[in-house]
Amino acid sequence: MQMSRPETIVIIGAGVAGVTAAGTLRDAGFDGRVLLVGEERPLPYDRPPLSKAVLVHDEFESLVAEHLPGDIALRAPANIGLRPDGWYESQRIELLCGRRVTAIRPDTQEIELDDASTISWDKLILAPGARARRLPAVETGLVPHAYLRTLADAIELRRRLRPGSRVVLLGGGVIGMEVAASAVLRDCDVTVAELAPRIMSRGLPAAISGFLAAYHQARGVKLRLGVRVLGQAPESPALALEDGSRLPADIIVIGIGVVPNVELASAAGIACADGIHVDEFGATSAAGIFAAGDAVCYPDSFLARTMRSENWMHAQNQAAAVARNVLGANEPYRQTPYMWSDQYDLKIQTTGRFDTETYVTRGDPARNKFMFLHLDGGRVVGAAGINEPRDLKFAQRLIESGNVVEPARLVDPAFSLKTAAAA
Repeated sequence: MQMSRPETIVIIGAGVAGVTAAGTLRDAGFDGRVLLVGEERPLPYDRPPLSKAVLVHDEFESLVAEHLPGDIALRAPANIGLRPDGWYESQRIELLCGRRVTAIRPDTQEIELDDASTISWDKLILAPGARARRLPAVETGLVPHAYLRTLADAIELRRRLRPGSRVVLLGGGVIGMEVAASAVLRDCDVTVAELAPRIMSRGLPAAISGFLAAYHQARGVKLRLGVRVLGQAPESPALALEDGSRLPADIIVIGIGVVPNVELASAAGIACADGIHVDEFGATSAAGIFAAGDAVCYPDSFLARTMRSENWMHAQNQAAAVARNVLGANEPYRQTPYMWSDQYDLKIQTTGRFDTETYVTRGDPARNKFMFLHLDGGRVVGAAGINEPRDLKFAQRLIESGNVVEPARLVDPAFSLKTAAAA
């Protein structure tokens, strides 16, 4: 009698989405073959520390520690693995590091690798992530440039962040401002050039953005907002702006967003645009192929629109839901938008939406411990907090509950958001 082979699930991409999907398959009881393919040679690692702890953790660690409270931990590059040593083996997850998938063949249910070998799959999960958006006009000139997306990028950039170095950050988003904070902690001279009129305008409400800008400026960061960059100045080591001014630089760090890695999926005939299109279950337009993470365009039930989200929590939670759906759970992915960033001694967190003009303040901005709660019709629809992780978690639950709360109660520190969410 011929034995049937175990079912094989292949996962392309070994970031947080891919690793989470692999682990969830095992947690859900899948006993077949799980194969995880990643292009980078190191074991799968966590990306958020790249712009923070990895940049500051070397011979300058003692210098950095002088700027931070004692309870701020610095994680060395060796400690940023997504899973402990031995986890992949214990979970029977086959890990192919440093290998590139060159083609997906939905008709034969195979993937092709960079050595022309093929692997058959029964189900395929795409978690290819995204890459740094390039700006060629700034790549040529007297000043070296850098992007920050990989561990190798971070280690090379760290080498250049010497005390006194003139660092120009092109882009005032999450990556730009996190690198700015790390560079300040290394006693660099830091300037941020941003096209928008305020920093982190995509992720933060205006009031929090203003607070954060002032916090950076108090630590010496120079902000050039609402400016357009032309490229590097031809006659001197500087960044040239459209208004004719120059920003002297020893290193230019370009952080203007990311581009989803959709090329493999698109070449295989899978529906893509600004991301790999999936339904609420994570299924693509091709039978047996699912997708999760930064590269995915999905229907968001909270914001009632199709969108692509570029944050760690989304990648993890969507990947877990998708993995269960691969096994037949039929579980729609639901996630209230969430974002966090660590800068200096600030933990910045947001959840929900901020398209309302009405908000209340809970806590004390002067103590760097507060939240702004955005309201719509008496309901909390968005929360943005500084150093308030516990209350932020309960604010998210309150948002999801839809419960109406009097604004005066929300600002009362004795009022429990946890109780309000459960009412």
